[in-house]
Amino acid sequence: MSHPVPPDRADPDSGLRAGKVMVRLYERLRARAGNDGAAPAGIAPDARELAHIRAAARQFTIHAEQCLLALMTEEHGELVRHSADALSELVRTWVACGVNPEDVWIELDRRTRMGNLLLALNTAERQNTAPVLRRRPWKIRTTKLP
Repeated sequence: MSHPVPPDRADPDSGLRAGKVMVRLYERLRARAGNDGAAPAGIAPDARELAHIRAAARQFTIHAEQCLLALMTEEHGELVRHSADALSELVRTWVACGVNPEDVWIELDRRTRMGNLLLALNTAERQNTAPVLRRRPWKIRTTKLP
């Protein structure tokens, strides 16, 4: 199994930026849909919109399954190809449902920051005291926000 040569990490312009690619894909799909996404909040989507959402979700599921198969069979090229397909279908689902990618990035950033904070809180106590004196009245086991 051969891996493609990654772009030069020293040159910041040598590779595509994931965020820019996802935003371009989102804008292209939104323009193709001919609207700003799904119906406004509080208004139920009509039958045509529901069918479009279901089709996008079904395609996402198919490509996600193919990603897992490629992962289990250790086929790097297939994993990359099916991952791109799955991300495209996920963005298509976002467009159909009116989800802004920026909202998703903000949620991911929140979870990452919360996870880092909780990790720091859990490790700070352990490093400053002897093992015999450690008390753990609480232990945070999740990074999900309430």
